[in-house]
Amino acid sequence: MKLVLMGDLHYSRMGDGTEEMCIAREKVFSVLIDAFWEIDADYHISLGDLTHEGYPEEFRDVLNRMDSSRNFIHVLGNHDALSIPKSDILTVTGQQRYQAIDTDEANLIFLDTTKEMNRDDWGGEIDAEQLQWLQFQLEKSNDKPVFVFAHHPVYDTTARSTIDKLSIHPEIGMKELLNKSGGAGFYFCGHNHVNSIVQQGSWHYIQTAACLDAPAFRVVEIKDGQVNIDMISIDDETLMEQIAIVNTKIPGFVPIEQPHGEESDRNLLVEIQEPVTETGKVF
Repeated sequence: MKLVLMGDLHYSRMGDGTEEMCIAREKVFSVLIDAFWEIDADYHISLGDLTHEGYPEEFRDVLNRMDSSRNFIHVLGNHDALSIPKSDILTVTGQQRYQAIDTDEANLIFLDTTKEMNRDDWGGEIDAEQLQWLQFQLEKSNDKPVFVFAHHPVYDTTARSTIDKLSIHPEIGMKELLNKSGGAGFYFCGHNHVNSIVQQGSWHYIQTAACLDAPAFRVVEIKDGQVNIDMISIDDETLMEQIAIVNTKIPGFVPIEQPHGEESDRNLLVEIQEPVTETGKVF
């Protein structure tokens, strides 16, 4: 099984943009989205903040650029949930707020960690009903690997996740809940705009940078008893020039320094048929 993961895209309508900015925006997002679909996979997954302000026209525009004939799953991000109720977002996108897919190779779990229409608090939360559902999914996983996909990181795992509003609230106790699964666990997230891979116990926490900071995608493959995670960068000479025109003009978007992380934050190899080992960081 092969998955392609997109970090925060922040597709913006840029309603007040100049002609130059709008031309650059078209170039940037066309290149990013086309490159995303050029990678063949069983599932293409957005880790949230697919849009910048969550307007219906942003969703419609970016989804019209997606390949509707293939499996695309969008995890809600805080920016996606800024402008309209989540029920309206799901109507526009045709997606589910949270769901699980049981495959032969792994259990895939997709979460909603966002607050609804809250511009003052971009931190993560999970409601009681979803937590109960998640516990059930984890407990039934047995020894099969579990892949969890969410926008917000778990507190005190990946880079910047101890900063206020840059994780699921620590009082929710996500680590304790995740440890209820019996096999190897992989938690994929975005939100913090920097690549980071951390191992804690039997779980690997994999955070992916925003596309406008680091134009690249993660490719995750389960094969021959291994989980292999690679970072695939976009090779386009003019892309960064166009991004420089766009990213400082999107309202509220601040480019982050050193989004790529260390080399060990980009690639990972884990044996899942034996006790969990890895080639990246151990904490």
